[in-house]
Parts: sequence; C-alpha cells; structure tokens
Amino acid sequence: MSFPKRVLIIENSIHITGALKSVTRVAFDLRHLYSFVFVLPLGSQGRFLVEKFGFTAIYELPMKELNRRVWSFLIYIPYLISNSLELRKLIRKENIDLIHVNDLYNLIPVVYKVSGGSKPYVCHIRFLPTSFPKSIFNLWLNLHLKFSERIIVVSLFLKNQLPSHDKIEWIPNELPIDEQYPPADFTTPKEVYTFLYLANFIPGKGQNYALEAFARVKDTLPNWRLRFAGGDMGLQKNKMFRDQLKARAHQLMIDQKIDWIEFVEDTEHEYKRADIILNFSEAESFSITCLEALFYGMPLIATDCGGPAEIVDYNLTGLLVLNRDIDSMAKAMTQLANDRNLRIRFEESSRSISRNRFSLEKTSYRLYDVYKKALENDRVIMGKE
Repeated sequence: MSFPKRVLIIENSIHITGALKSVTRVAFDLRHLYSFVFVLPLGSQGRFLVEKFGFTAIYELPMKELNRRVWSFLIYIPYLISNSLELRKLIRKENIDLIHVNDLYNLIPVVYKVSGGSKPYVCHIRFLPTSFPKSIFNLWLNLHLKFSERIIVVSLFLKNQLPSHDKIEWIPNELPIDEQYPPADFTTPKEVYTFLYLANFIPGKGQNYALEAFARVKDTLPNWRLRFAGGDMGLQKNKMFRDQLKARAHQLMIDQKIDWIEFVEDTEHEYKRADIILNFSEAESFSITCLEALFYGMPLIATDCGGPAEIVDYNLTGLLVLNRDIDSMAKAMTQLANDRNLRIRFEESSRSISRNRFSLEKTSYRLYDVYKKALENDRVIMGKE
C-alpha cells in the first residue's frame, strides 16, 4: 500500500493574509492527493484558519522578517540559520517529500538547500517586485531560481515583470471552497445600502481613495453608507494609516456615514450583507478580494492596477476604473448604485464566469502537476529511476 506524498507548507506572516488563505485553500483542494503539514510563525493568528480547514499537523518557528531597521539585519541571519536546522529536523520527523514556501521573501528552504538539504521545494510569488527594494527582490528571486524546482506566480501581470525563465509558471489563485449562505438579494429595496471595502489597513490598499470618492457621491446617494472591514496587522504604520483615514472622514464630514470594523472571519457573510464591493488598490499582483466578490456574485468596482484586470471583465462581471483616479471611482460608484438592473446582471454573470475561469482544473490541480513534476525530478536526481 502506498501512502500519499507529504508536503510541508511554510507561511511567513504572523497574521491572516490573502496568501495564507490561498495556500490553505489549495491544500484543502488537494488533501485527497497529498498529505499536508504546516509551518507558521510562532504565535501566528493564522493557526485557527489552518485548523478550520481540518489540518492538524501544524508547527511554529520563531521567524523574523527584514525591515529597514539595523537591528532586524543583525538578528535575521541567526534566526534564518536556526530555523533551517529546525526545518531539517521537522522534515525527518514528518517524512516530508516536498516543501512549498508560500512567498518569495522566505529564505528558510534556501538555507536548508545550501546546507545540504535534499528535499525539493517550490516557491510562490504573491507580491509585485515594487513591494520591495529592487536589490533585495532580485537577490531573493535569484536564490529561489537557483535552488527551487519551480516558482509559481499568481498573475500574468506579475509574470511579465519578472525575467523570462523556464522555472517560472503562472497559476492563478483558487476559488473559495464553498458557499454557505444564499445569494445576496438585489431585487428587494432597502432603507440603507452599503459599499463594502474589505481589506487590511495598509498604505496603498486604496481605502483613502474610497473615502474621497464617497465624499463626492454622498449627497447624490443619501441612503448609502461606506463600510471598512480589516485589521492593522499589528503594525504601527498601518495603525497610523487607519487613524489618518478616520481623521480625514471627520474633515470631510462623512464620519457619521462610515462604519469601521476589525478583521472579519466570516468574509462570505460580510460580502453578502453589502451591496457593492470596492477595491481601489494602487497595485495588486492578483486580488483575492476581487475573486471572492465575483465568486459570491457581488457587484464589484476595482482599479485597473494589475491583477484585477485578469479577474474582472469590464461591464460584464464588474467595473474597472482608472488607478488613483477619484473622479473615475466616484462616477462608477454613482452609476452602479443607481442601476439595480446592472447589479443584478453582474451577480448572474460573475458567478458563472469566475467559477469557470478559476476552476479546480485551472488552479489547484495545476499546482498538483507542479508538485508531481518536482517530485519526479527529485527521483531522477537521486537516482531512484
């Protein structure tokens, strides 16, 4: 009797991110083909998400991330070496066959390979190169190109910003696992309607544009509110960004029409209690928010900032607006808010189109093929075939 191959997924963020949500969904989709073990940062908030999907083999390591402070460089290397040694022990303990590191900036598998580790690994790139200093990004990319079996990118937009290489493969992110609640009702009139902005408070995520655009349309849309849902990931710069948004809402005299809530666990419920979803990011390698909105049949307005253009079909499944253009955003918000028939049409088309374009065969099962080829290459290299 043969047992399924065992894949070790390494996630670097201590917070629940779109990247963690995505890789956990993939593991759930492939759970009948592979056995998965997760490694998370010590004290990770993502543990409950991984457990929610039914995975119990979860380990934690004291991972550290680089930032612009000198002390981060001083402690980064010792932690990196220590964690690679712990990874080696874990691989033996769990009989791991393949490593999947969930983002480019995690170098634990690189050090593991440099120090003689034999297990193959694949690497996901989920951020745009512009998210990091160019020299750092190029260094990370070249290291993974040298030591990994495959690098997966989440959009053609992202792939086109990287050098051409036969190790780099585009596989879009996968759909949510299921749908728990009935579709949203866009036919019954309401007393109050809601624009929902579901994203962590990170500079560049676009909440500031939504705020300014809403201030321009509030008088023509008196029964609409704006709802922000997201966390600050425990970072001071994100807390400052959220505080600045609240102060600006007060200056614009719209604070009484805005709701601010923290991180949402049940995102489907949050989507479906809204009427229009907004995503005005300045740059996105993909956009899980856009994909989820379409999967759940929610009318969507997003900026043409990279990945969303590969998810949203203009005027068929949603509206795309000019990046950083508040006038364009306000115009689209007014148009969609005033056109109930258009919202209904988006609801119908977005469900079918998104579920075909991002089906299992075109997302998670393609990653299955990447795993399979990486393991086959390893057997050839090790002389097992």
